Amino acid sequence: MASRVQRVHVVAGQAVSFAADAATSFRRNGLMTVAAVTTIMVALLVVGTAVLLGLNLSHIAATLEGQVEVVAFLRDGLSSSALARVQETIVAMPDAASVKFVSRADALGRLRQRLGDSAAFADLESSNPLADSLEVRLVDPARARVVATAISNVNGVDEVTYGAQVLDRLLALIQGVRVLAGVLTLFLSGVALVVVVNTIRLTVIARQREIEIMRLVGATRWFVQWPLLLEGVLEGTVAAGGATVVLAGFYALGAARVASALPFFPLVSVTSGVQSVAIVVAATGVIVGAAGSLIAVRRFVMS
Repeated sequence: MASRVQRVHVVAGQAVSFAADAATSFRRNGLMTVAAVTTIMVALLVVGTAVLLGLNLSHIAATLEGQVEVVAFLRDGLSSSALARVQETIVAMPDAASVKFVSRADALGRLRQRLGDSAAFADLESSNPLADSLEVRLVDPARARVVATAISNVNGVDEVTYGAQVLDRLLALIQGVRVLAGVLTLFLSGVALVVVVNTIRLTVIARQREIEIMRLVGATRWFVQWPLLLEGVLEGTVAAGGATVVLAGFYALGAARVASALPFFPLVSVTSGVQSVAIVVAATGVIVGAAGSLIAVRRFVMS
């Protein structure tokens, strides 16, 4: 039991020593450390921006998907019995959750509510150009296109539209943003790796004699390498912290302005968005810093 406690104390002491050495080297390298942190931070800003944009686009897509409905515009002059047959046919479709009849007068009233009263509406009331319609809510919004095609073949239906048309474009935009962000992230992460490798290389050069002495007195390879690895992790962590603060500030400001100008626009909350960004940015920063350090250690210490 005593030997186990003693071993824990030794490991803890070594960990503290490694961390202290890494922090000292982090400060000693000056401009190279600043360059490494700045480069990683730029890459992480791209990653974080892509995460926020992707979260909001996905949120908007999910919101729109819940509101997707097929609207069937009916032919003019349709009799009550013909209207009833059309409605019964659509209600019988397994993908139709509900069917609501909207008269041309009701449609004009909705238009008035959205656009406000104006002199033009007086003329529209006497010669309403809008058509009667049936609004169909779906069991599965993903089948909007299939349902729209089926409804368009129903006798008495003149034209069919569905909100999934907008959703399809939005999903294509989400995919495009993710691909572009992935390419930029890979490129900037590669640049950051090069800078981290060169920063650790300078540390190795500055401590070359000290490293040789440690090897001569029997220091293990990992005893020499751990402070260098921790230095890279520290650079990535500092860069991640800076990127998270910048992204949180800009997103909070942007979300407040959007909420003020467009209160109906569905955005991910600041708390949820920043939490997601912080996790992704922190993980990416640590991985880039650790990878750069590992490459440098294998090239300049193990050789």
